[in-house]
Amino acid sequence: MSEHYICTGTCHGVSETPGTCQAENCPQHGQSLESCSCTDDKHGGGQDVPAPDPESSESVV
Repeated sequence: MSEHYICTGTCHGVSETPGTCQAENCPQHGQSLESCSCTDDKHGGGQDVPAPDPESSESVV
């Protein structure tokens, strides 16, 4: 995965473009996404981050 942007809140959203968290139920809603260039989908956290549910618009950033 090339450079991407992640939400550090509970939604664990991932975006290919910079922006803000769009998940209304996330404590980081409206906050800037963090730049990440990991290649293991762990986003520097050492654990797997669940992929956003494609059927839930709230988990998509």
